[in-house]
Amino acid sequence: MVPIIITIIYFVFFSLLFGMRSRKKLDDSKSFFTAAGQMSWLAVMCTFTLSPLGGGHTSSLWEASATIPRGLGMGAAWWGIFSGGLMVPIFLLWFGPMFRRLKVQTFPQALGKIFGPKMKIWDSCVAPAGWLGITMSELLGISTAVYVLSGAAIPFPVCVLIAGILNILYILFGGLLQASQMNIVNAIVLIVGSFFAVFWLGGSLPAGFQGIQEIFDGMGNSGYTNLFNFTPAVIWGQMVPCAILCVFSVSSEHVMYQPMLGAKSVKEIRKGALSGGIINAMACIPFVIMGVTAAALPAETGSDVNPFLALPNLVMHYLPSPVIGILMVALLCALLSTSSGLVMSISHVINDDLLRPVLKGKPDAKQQIWITRIICIIITAVAAIPALRVETILTLFFWCFSLSLPIFVNYLIGMWWKINRTAAWINLILSMVVNFWWTFAVPSWCPPDFTFSFYPVFVVTVVLGIVLNLVMPGEKGMLRQIKDAEMAA
Repeated sequence: MVPIIITIIYFVFFSLLFGMRSRKKLDDSKSFFTAAGQMSWLAVMCTFTLSPLGGGHTSSLWEASATIPRGLGMGAAWWGIFSGGLMVPIFLLWFGPMFRRLKVQTFPQALGKIFGPKMKIWDSCVAPAGWLGITMSELLGISTAVYVLSGAAIPFPVCVLIAGILNILYILFGGLLQASQMNIVNAIVLIVGSFFAVFWLGGSLPAGFQGIQEIFDGMGNSGYTNLFNFTPAVIWGQMVPCAILCVFSVSSEHVMYQPMLGAKSVKEIRKGALSGGIINAMACIPFVIMGVTAAALPAETGSDVNPFLALPNLVMHYLPSPVIGILMVALLCALLSTSSGLVMSISHVINDDLLRPVLKGKPDAKQQIWITRIICIIITAVAAIPALRVETILTLFFWCFSLSLPIFVNYLIGMWWKINRTAAWINLILSMVVNFWWTFAVPSWCPPDFTFSFYPVFVVTVVLGIVLNLVMPGEKGMLRQIKDAEMAA
């Protein structure tokens, strides 16, 4: 009961506080999705930094670190370290400001401005499928928090449905402005709460973390507790994928660009690059440590049966109720920040790029707000129902990222180098074919460490992007066109 009370007080208080304040500033759907350009650098930094966290830094990593014998152990943390060290500063310093120069409202609109309206429609229909898959994984992560808060009394499928309701409440009142204000508080609670729980866990274990090390030594898996145990599984299954996917795939998700649109200026975007990277990198460490700990105690945690529920079982077994409450609030800070952002981004694209162009009459401001809220509710329901049947989160992440990878590679080519619409279409279609091939029918000759679809997709999209644009004529890259237009003016 204590963990539930702590969680309810935290989220109800801040959701209502920031939701009511933000609601007064809503003029139409644009202000709901982009905060009408009112976000300071701190709000931009926290919102962007927490957007790629969620299940990518928590539930998928403790699942990966709690799996024996092919688990990654502490090596799973390199996903978060590379994300904070590479993706966050690169995006805030370059990709975000570059997007604002296009003066568009969604990422599909950016593709459409470069490659034509058909490309905008294609991306508006295809890309949200990948974003929806990641939303499913976030809802599963939220479900584990609900499962722990109930003391395992609520069946897990019901927890998934509750997770969907929590996700809606997080953004229903004030949209991005509400979420961004909550994210400032959430970033602090996430880091402080999760590390506090780890320190408490070390004192609660019968022999402390040293006992966990001795268990792994006895198994012959001493490298599980070593962050620098660079096995092929860690290098090819975590480090290389993160370096590629976080930079090139995550950067095609519209959820990354909403804080850029909400920022007061480009200067406000760039201010938080260093601090945002540090927060993003640190966020995954406590959850990986607890995942590794759970893997050493299969009798108590069931890590040998269901690694995804290993950490919830661990904390329910060893931590007192108040600490469980603090940890679950920290976990929900990461998961709700990401899942709500994804729901808003999908809804934004559907509203602006698919629904609004076909509406016969323009809805007034109040009607626009209600339409956006209804879309958010529908998207959450669409994600929650199939999430009940998802078994492996990390695989789901990689498939979704592989779907987004060629989109951003072609976007970069069109922005920085050359615009050739035919080359872009060939690249996107063939890359998608390869993604489905490797996902559902991996060739028997494929080495074990390269079964993830993103490896062949990355090779295909980069090679095609270079070769096709070398042999086919095209227009100047969009940034050069913008620069020429500015000089002419």
